[in-house]
Amino acid sequence: MPQALAERHLSFLSDIAPKMRRRTASVFPVRRARGSSLDEAAHFLGINPENKRLGYTQLLNRHLRTTGTARGFERALDAITAELLAGPAIDYQHRRETLATWTLEPENWQHMLTQLPDLTHHREPISGDRRRLAVSAYIWTRVTEGEPDFAPCPPHIAQDPQLRAVWTRERHNVFHWLRKADHQPYYGALKPLLEDHAKQLAETIDRTGSSTLPVPAARTTLASSP
Repeated sequence: MPQALAERHLSFLSDIAPKMRRRTASVFPVRRARGSSLDEAAHFLGINPENKRLGYTQLLNRHLRTTGTARGFERALDAITAELLAGPAIDYQHRRETLATWTLEPENWQHMLTQLPDLTHHREPISGDRRRLAVSAYIWTRVTEGEPDFAPCPPHIAQDPQLRAVWTRERHNVFHWLRKADHQPYYGALKPLLEDHAKQLAETIDRTGSSTLPVPAARTTLASSP
């Protein structure tokens, strides 16, 4: 579910954490459309952990019953569905599949770094390859409207528990500083570059309809041709 829709229609569920209410509400329209169970709908969306039931849907159902907001939730789902049907048809599943093994190209990452201001404090520079993989996860969330927790680990480190743990930690750090970008000039300069790259990727994936991602055309965030 696009973040903007969740914020617009689900804010009345203020006792439920924003991530949980967005994640939970996402499965209900899918169940409506596919005639499946909530677990199957969540699996379709890529948000159902293996061999685990959706405990957070039970939390929401209990909250709706105790607060008498079940009817309001149904109306919110109707409004969300109407907006989705009225807007452009975006295949987020196809975007996820296309980016399942993707990482930001090293040359594009280096080109982004040349556009960032010098660090004025002792914080560790973000030029390392670990940070490239971490910002890849951020771009993935922007293209797919997904959450950081569901960003796919790069396949060349996914089977190594130690490397996967490092990647998870770096991903957390990068998302933390990007959320504070308004107060961090370094990340404030990086964030629009990542957003622009995500926009290019989304346009390329939607335009080609192929599961093989072509290299996007060069813009300010992409490495220039030699």
